[in-house]
Amino acid sequence: MVKFDGHELAVIGTATGVIGVVDGCFGRGWAKSFIHRQPIAAMSCALFGIGILLPLTVVPIRRRMGLPTNQYDGQYWGATNPALE
Repeated sequence: MVKFDGHELAVIGTATGVIGVVDGCFGRGWAKSFIHRQPIAAMSCALFGIGILLPLTVVPIRRRMGLPTNQYDGQYWGATNPALE
């Protein structure tokens, strides 16, 4: 079962808000012209977007694999802690 808590909702809300503001300010075709005129800045924004979306993908994968997720959701019952040997 997919669990959405405050962290995921904050990331989704921030991403949709930023896209809405940028689209409203710059109008249609802004992404294509941005990539054409500023390729290094566009690549930086793409890497930022990937980094922001990692918690939405990596943590659920770790939960399903049974790997430790206590640093992310340690306050929840059933969070997997690392095994101390």
